[in-house]
Amino acid sequence: MDMPLLATVTVTVAGLAALHGRYRDVAVLLGAAARLRGAHDRTDPQVRTLSSHGRAALGAEHFAQAYESGRQLEMPAALTRADPARLRRAPLPATDSAAPPEP
Repeated sequence: MDMPLLATVTVTVAGLAALHGRYRDVAVLLGAAARLRGAHDRTDPQVRTLSSHGRAALGAEHFAQAYESGRQLEMPAALTRADPARLRRAPLPATDSAAPPEP
C-alpha cells in the first residue's frame, strides 16, 4: 500500500532534521519516505536538495547506508520514524552536526 501524502510529510520532517544538522536522520527519513511512497522520488526538488546536503555532510556511502535503512523499514516503523516529535527526543550525535553546505 502506497501512502504518498505521508511520504510528503516525511520529507518535510527530513527538512526539519536538516535544520538541526541531523543528516543521518535526514537520510533515514528520506528512505522512509520512499518506503511510504512505494518508490524513490529523485525528481522532487526538496528530496534532491536534502539528499545533496546529506551526502555532503555524511559522505555518499554513509548517506546511502542510512537512506537504505529507512527504505527497509516496515510500514508501521516508517510511520513512527516520520513523527516530528522524535527529533526533540534524541540528542544530537557529534558526527551528525555538520552545517549544510552553501548553495
